[in-house]
Amino acid sequence: MKSSIYTIKFLVILSVVLLLATYCISLNDENRWIVLNTPWLSNSFVFAIFGGTFASLLVVLACEIQKYQSIKRQTEDYIFGQLFSLYSQVTIIHYNTKRQLDDRVSPVPSNLIDEIANRGKMCLTSLTSIDYFTFCKHSIIKKQLIQYRGISGTRILYFLQNTVFLKMAINEDRIDLLKKGKDVLITSDMPKTRQTLEKIFNDSSVVLSFIENSIEIIDKDCNKRYHWSELKRKVISGEEDFVSPILDDFLKSPIIKLNNFNLLSETK
Repeated sequence: MKSSIYTIKFLVILSVVLLLATYCISLNDENRWIVLNTPWLSNSFVFAIFGGTFASLLVVLACEIQKYQSIKRQTEDYIFGQLFSLYSQVTIIHYNTKRQLDDRVSPVPSNLIDEIANRGKMCLTSLTSIDYFTFCKHSIIKKQLIQYRGISGTRILYFLQNTVFLKMAINEDRIDLLKKGKDVLITSDMPKTRQTLEKIFNDSSVVLSFIENSIEIIDKDCNKRYHWSELKRKVISGEEDFVSPILDDFLKSPIIKLNNFNLLSETK
């Protein structure tokens, strides 16, 4: 976007220069201050050259402005998409830890949130590398984006990185039990595991509030283009209505049947 803005500014300056030159040539043609009356050059020819160049430049400028508007829209869509993905990943972390804290019987998987946190880090990295520049120096979207390149983004990254401590807490609780001669599954009742889950749960609430505020500001600035309220409701309801899969139910489920399923054999 930055290069497109520079191009538009250059074309505007060049258009103004050509407009002034064309205007001066037209005045000269009327007042006959300078008369170019040679076999190869005339006042009319010079006017035609500058006037035609100015008109062509206006067409190029209009195309460049249209290109800028298209890039701006695509970039805003991408920013919202990455923010929404980041919000979704942190929401999953939030509800996964909540369900695990509520369930004191089932074992806590050591990789409960590892992959989710990695996807969140990818979204955050994408946000910090977006080229978003507009003619407005006080762009609301740009201000929001800058926060993710600064201390706020760094703290979100720390939160996502620190989720690895859940695996460490589970291992330490397991070691403590082994030292006591016990070999049991690690549930959310174990001290270090529970403390880590609670910290991740509380931290995720803070991160979610920050991301949600950013998305609301961007959606409002874009005239509710992204229907954030509806998307948020779907994400939250999907997590609140989530039911953990049960192996017995899966094994009892019927075999998938596909109609009109054709295998294309590769001819040699």
